[in-house]
Amino acid sequence: MAASVTRLWSRAGTDHGIFRRMSFRARHVVGFCASVLAGTLACARASAPLPPAEEVVLVVNKGAATLQVIPVDAPGSSTTIPLGGTSPTPTGVSALNGRALVPLGADNSVAVVDLQSRQVTRVIPLAPNSGATGSAIVDDSTGYVANPNLNTVTQVNYLTGDTASVAVGIYPQAVAFTRGKVFVLNGNLVNGQVAGPSWISVVDPITNRLAGGTDSIPLPGPGNAIAGAVGPDGLLYVMNMGPDTGVEGRLSEVDPVGFDELANFGGFGFGPGAIATNGINQLYVSSLTEGLMVFDITRQRVTRGAGNGLAIPHNSGVAVDSRQQVYALDAGDCASTPGTVHILRTDLSEIRTITTGLCAVAALVTEVPPNSP
Repeated sequence: MAASVTRLWSRAGTDHGIFRRMSFRARHVVGFCASVLAGTLACARASAPLPPAEEVVLVVNKGAATLQVIPVDAPGSSTTIPLGGTSPTPTGVSALNGRALVPLGADNSVAVVDLQSRQVTRVIPLAPNSGATGSAIVDDSTGYVANPNLNTVTQVNYLTGDTASVAVGIYPQAVAFTRGKVFVLNGNLVNGQVAGPSWISVVDPITNRLAGGTDSIPLPGPGNAIAGAVGPDGLLYVMNMGPDTGVEGRLSEVDPVGFDELANFGGFGFGPGAIATNGINQLYVSSLTEGLMVFDITRQRVTRGAGNGLAIPHNSGVAVDSRQQVYALDAGDCASTPGTVHILRTDLSEIRTITTGLCAVAALVTEVPPNSP
């Protein structure tokens, strides 16, 4: 299907003289250290550098209520973390500096996961009937969780468990953080049905209030804004899924500084969902009906769209690592058959697959810093 677009817009030396001078200096340093040591002080040996951060893929298994951690360097050795709660229905994940937030849906809470120790450190309760869906981490203690049933987002201190909510639009179901602001994607669903176009509410995390001036960004299109990703160009890309049938989804390109939509693009068919960028020029789009599709950010056009998507059955999520490897989720049947992660090269040829838990619904790549000695 053809895409449509609506524009809005040392050298190593061997000098023996140097060696002798360095040796002479070294002898004096050793003598100095010995004399200091005699005076009850010691010369400390320099600490070894820490190992590099570990890059991992996080997969949310909704049916199993688990978070699966897959190391990029050793994808066959994943760890599965039970998320806790009493009736969890997790659908997404956000992560920063070795911590992850997983909203637990019908459990009306959010799980905080320590990715270094691979365990849940706390489950933070939210307001009754919040339906916690969608999150973003702002800094080393603060995150936001969307409450679609209450038309609010909740600021959470994931270290202490403190919470404070702010009213936003109708049915917020995804959150993004960029340029110092929290961008809340309001799906505009009423009784499960799309009531009209979506819009973005902008929250200042410092005041935990709607941002001053223009605090709302209209998203002309089919509504049901369901996913967002910050592109390498600094713009915010939002997928408007639309209703289940009848109206095709559209991709909005949003200026997070000027608070307006610059353009929107079609060509994704019915039901496009999660999106992820490769950090250079590609935006990958998952779809339960069309498989994996591709939008070229530089050329501003769909390069693999509806009718030409990579055949990933039940493609519920997508993520990209620093090597440009793509991780496309097959959710499985969400009844008895587990899901699958398809690991793909940049040309979308398959490297291997990894089995996930029941009903894999979201994926994210993040880095886990090493433990301090």
